[in-house]
Order: sequence, then structure tokens, then C-alpha cells
Amino acid sequence: MSRKSIYSHMGPASCAFFARRDYTGGEDTETAKMVVGNLDGYALEVTLTAANSAAQGVTSGILISSDFINTFPQTKDADIQGITASCFSLGNLAGCLLAAVFGDRLGRKNTLRVGAAINAVGAILQFSATNFPMLIVGRVINGCGNGMTSSTCGIYQAESCRGARRGKLSVIVVLHNVIFYMLGTWLTLACYFSDNGIQWRLPLALQLIPCIALVTLLTFTPESPRWLLMHDRTEEAHEALRRYLGKGLTHDDPTVMKELMSISGAIEIERRSQISFKQVILLRDRSSHLKRLLLGCGTQFMQQFGGINALNYYFPIILENSIGMSELMARILTGCNATSYVISSALAFWMIDRFGRRGLMISGAVLQCIAYLMVAIAVALLATAPKQWGAVAITFLFFYYAAFGCTWGMVPWVYQAEVNSLSMRTRGAAAATATNWLFGFVCTQFTPVGIRDIGYRFYIIFACFNLAFIFIVYFLYPETANRTLEDLDAYFDADSPHKTIIPVGDKVAKQRARPLEAIEAEQARIEAATGGKDIDVAKTHTAHVERVEDA
Repeated sequence: MSRKSIYSHMGPASCAFFARRDYTGGEDTETAKMVVGNLDGYALEVTLTAANSAAQGVTSGILISSDFINTFPQTKDADIQGITASCFSLGNLAGCLLAAVFGDRLGRKNTLRVGAAINAVGAILQFSATNFPMLIVGRVINGCGNGMTSSTCGIYQAESCRGARRGKLSVIVVLHNVIFYMLGTWLTLACYFSDNGIQWRLPLALQLIPCIALVTLLTFTPESPRWLLMHDRTEEAHEALRRYLGKGLTHDDPTVMKELMSISGAIEIERRSQISFKQVILLRDRSSHLKRLLLGCGTQFMQQFGGINALNYYFPIILENSIGMSELMARILTGCNATSYVISSALAFWMIDRFGRRGLMISGAVLQCIAYLMVAIAVALLATAPKQWGAVAITFLFFYYAAFGCTWGMVPWVYQAEVNSLSMRTRGAAAATATNWLFGFVCTQFTPVGIRDIGYRFYIIFACFNLAFIFIVYFLYPETANRTLEDLDAYFDADSPHKTIIPVGDKVAKQRARPLEAIEAEQARIEAATGGKDIDVAKTHTAHVERVEDA
């Protein structure tokens, strides 16, 4: 069966959608044939995941060493040193804003390419810096590129991979951020024994490797099928879906056609329900766009105020100042901890769909609360028995990282890519990533002062935050595991029976298995697309999705 005849089976409503451009031949067909590479199925899935993983490969820290201080004597001042570290976060905020404004126009692949190029420029300026302004400009540019790539790679992964494997593959992408953190930690220890510019120039120069890998791998992957459909490039979207959904599938394979019709049906409904971003902010929409955006931002806020960056940036300092370790031993333990952090984060690959997003966030908050309480107790009693209570504090710091790695370290990045609608996904991911960098910046600024001024009470603050997060997740965050992205559109519709505050008895909001109502809604979309029926958005909550315009 030809592709032309396939489209003719979709009925009048869907044909009107597909007929916006000529798909029987000509330019679009040739464009589809020019898609680089012949990878499909598992091989394409691996390549896509590797590309998005490379988008995480930026070393955010600065490697303070004797040669670094000699080259940039301004950093002897603690305030200047703080600015040198934090300007990277400010660059990330700018990058997230750029992704929000231009991401939907550029597409997922081109946004990643532009971000990688900006990353590379920033890295080159940093490792070749001969004066302080050059270093600062390099870090800001580096952060800007990282903001674009980190806020886009999760969207690209979520929109392109199969729904049943979306959570696991997204974990692999985020896991590489932890892997690069671990490598940076051991590299810092290795450079500790050097006495020249290699101490800090080499780690910064190595950031070029992920940039090159990202741009190279993107040549073998198709654009996001959902983005292509949203921009009327249906022939390319059909080809991309065929390749992403399995090896050796034909264009008229039932699996391909079912997915194509389900997504295109949801987008067709979006086109009938255009609203402005102003209406979203004023809560005049039916699709709960602002609520969904805030849920994504909330996961990133809770990740930061769960206490991770208070440890990430200052783990050696805490070991030295709070527990009394030597500098070398503190660096060694930091490397060991980073390695165990990678191992625990990798466990999320098997856990994220089995236990669900809600289950991991709630259990993670419980374990992190316990960890911080025990660290606070150990630091408070350290003077009575330094060796014994020091061991307790170190144990529960390691325990915190293990708990965080397989729960809050992974879930927020997956959740914010899933919860937003198609038309708000770029803005939502950018806002969530910006939230992460903004409050990460806040945490890194007050951590040294907190450790110095209030001692063990500083750790109690984070224990209290984690305790509060248990109830916030339970009553506000619906499960997104084992749902298609279109299922979530139906869940958040104004006519949906599901409310903002999740009742104890709402099993659909909490269950990990795909709900029956979501399966029925998908079947309704497919039947409407196949039979050319109009879906009455006033009578069914399963079909209404709004498209958010800039004006």
C-alpha cells in the first residue's frame, strides 16, 4: 500500500490536516529520503540516547589550584571566587531563556547543535584564558550553551523514544550528568598532584569531546516526530516514527499508523483550540498549562532544596571543616562517594517504571530526611567522640547520595519532560531547567555561611525541607509512568475528573500501570482520525488540547 493510500484511509478530518502540504511526491518526499543514516529500532534508540547523553557533558565547577590562583590572583578574594563559580549558573539561565524563545522554531536537533557550538566556544575561551575577564566571559558562554542543551535533550528523548521505554532511556541520559560529575571529581584528584596549568586547563579542554560527540551523533537521528507533525512536516514525521518504533517496520505497519494517527489527532485538536500565553498565565485555558509548568518547576526546586548542591559543591569542605578530615583524604572520599553516586543513579534505570515517579520521589524524600537528621546528630556530637561520630557522619553522607541518586537525582528531569503539553513542552522544560540553576545558585551561595555560622543546625534545615516534600508530592503530583504524552493531556483537561489536590482515593492519579481511561481515550482519537469524525471537545475531556501561541 502506498503512503498516499495510507493517508486516504484516515478520513476527511485527518486528510485535511495532512493535505496542508503535498505528500505524494516532490520536495517533501525528497526531504524525507535525505534523512541521514539508515538506523532504526534498537540501534537508533541507542544513538538517540547517546546523543542526548553527550548534551550533559559539561564540567560546571572550577578547579581551584595553585596555578589557577597564580594565573588569576583575583580569585584569592572569596567574593570573586564565588562570582567565578556562580557566573556559570547565570549563563545557564540565559541559555534556558534562549531555548524557550527559539527552541520551537529551531527544532530539537538544531537547538542542540547551536547549544553545542556555544558550549565549545565557552570551553575554548576558558582553557585558553590568559586573563580574568576572558575566563569569566568563557564561563558565561559555556553556561549559556549548557542551558540550551540541558533544557532540550530531555524533550527530544521523551518525544522520540517509545512510551514503554521513555523513563528508562531518559534515566540513561540524566545518568551521564552524574558520570561526568564523577569523572570530574577523580580528575580533580589527579590534577591535585600537578604543579602547572594542566591542573585546570585539561579538565576544561575535555569539555570539547562531548560537544563533538553530540553534533556527530545528531547526524544519524531523525528530528522529533511530534515536533515535525506540529510543523506540518508529516512525511518526515511518518518516516521518523517508522524508524523510532522498531527495526524493519514498514510505513503502513499497524504500530506506526496507530502512533501516527494518535499524535496527529491530538495535534489537530490543538489547532482548533489556540490560546495566547497571556491566557495561560491568567488561568483562562482548559489544559492546565500553568499548573503543569509549575509541577515541572517544582520537581527541580525540590531537587535543589533537598540539599544536593550543598554537598556537590562543598563535599570536600564539609569533610575537612565539619568532620576534620585531611585535604587529601577528603578528596579521595569525595571521589569514592561520586563513584557510589553513579552506581545508585544507575539503579533508577530498573526502578523508575517499576516503582513510578511518585513512589521514587516520596521514598527518596523520606530517606534524605533521615540522612540529614543523622548527619546533624553526628556533627553535633562530634566533639564527644570525633572518630566514632565522624564515621557516622560520613556514612550518612554516602547514604544521602545513594538515596538521592536513584530517586530525586533522576525523576525531576524525566517528569518535567513528560508533564507539559506539546505546545508548552519547550517553555516548560526551559522554565524547569532555569529553576534548577536558579535555586542551585541560591543553595551554593548560603551553604558556606550556613556551615560556618549555625553548624549542625544547617543540616536540620534540609531535613525539614525533605519532610515537607513527602506531603507535597503525595497530594500534588500525579503519576506519569507508563502513560503516553497524549494520555497526560487528557488527564489535565478541564473536564477531567482529576483535581489539583489528589484525593487519597484517586487510584488513577497514583497507579503505575496505564489507566483504562487513557487506553479508551487513545482508541477514541484513533477512531476519530481513521473515520474522519469530529471530536466534541465540549463533551469529552479525553480530546481537548490547547495550542499555546506567543501572542
